[in-house]
Amino acid sequence: MTLPDSIPVNPLIVRDQLSDGRARFREIVDAINTTSGERLPDHRSTFDMFYELGSEPQGQGAEVVLDTALYDVNVIVVPGYLTECVAPLVDCLTDAMAHLETLGARTSIAQVAGRGGCAHNGRVLRDHILNVAQDTDRRTILIPMSKGAPDTLEMLDQFPEMAEHIDAIVSLVGCVGGSPLKYAAPKWLKAYERSWWMPNCKPHGGEAVVSLDPQTRTAFLQRFEMPDGIKTYSIGAVSSKDHVCKGLMPSYKALCRFDPVNGHLNDSQMMFADQFLPRATFLGALNCDHIASAIPVGRSRHWFARLVALMALDKTAFPREILVEAVVRQVLEDLPIE
Repeated sequence: MTLPDSIPVNPLIVRDQLSDGRARFREIVDAINTTSGERLPDHRSTFDMFYELGSEPQGQGAEVVLDTALYDVNVIVVPGYLTECVAPLVDCLTDAMAHLETLGARTSIAQVAGRGGCAHNGRVLRDHILNVAQDTDRRTILIPMSKGAPDTLEMLDQFPEMAEHIDAIVSLVGCVGGSPLKYAAPKWLKAYERSWWMPNCKPHGGEAVVSLDPQTRTAFLQRFEMPDGIKTYSIGAVSSKDHVCKGLMPSYKALCRFDPVNGHLNDSQMMFADQFLPRATFLGALNCDHIASAIPVGRSRHWFARLVALMALDKTAFPREILVEAVVRQVLEDLPIE
């Protein structure tokens, strides 16, 4: 099923090569939610987990098998911009990864540079995959979040042979087309990011911001071809105003003004249209902001993270365990049986 024309997509992503997988993914999410949702943190109904985009297809009611252990799965998370800088306090999808491990999956987080450019991080990611994906009996699924998505694409561009080590890529609020916030950020903030000291992450001379420039990503997408043999999926986010953290409200409003027609379709850091991987199956738009999709700030036990959650990132509660288990089960359902 092709993606409806009513859903905005970056013009460099070929719409005819995108598939609409929302119906089946919702069925899988709902099955897991019904079985496990209330005993896991930050419970929401399946309906409340997703932002309604209109023209959503109906599921066919096919059985969802949940009693299969995930011992044959290797899940690698690729964090986003600045995540390395705050990783000692809170890291990307650690709650969801812990849940997957209880189901038998092997998980890891690729330690890409929080302020590194996509080319640099692509090399780091390659090394990580080769180090942890040596068990050929396991299916390897990459879940790149935010800037992790262009980092992953750059890796495949630099090292196309890495496609042999990856079964599927599922981008989560992937910054595939860059972010217009690059133009809205004040000069002092760009200078700080480019060269000043930050805990736990090297400055890299502003390479990360350059990598997230829409012009940079446009130039990349114009020449990039997704390798054959990798199943690709994308999960976006469109936050309704009441689900935006108060610390992210200025960027949310800035993006709303950026596009008079579709500006409201943003997650406080990115336009929704820029969150699609090439040749992806679209699994849905989460009803949460960019941070809540992957960073469990509100669950951290560190006093400073708790303070930040109270003062700025106050709406990061989201059932990420349900979301990521559904991602893995969707991928396994689609991959050919070996």
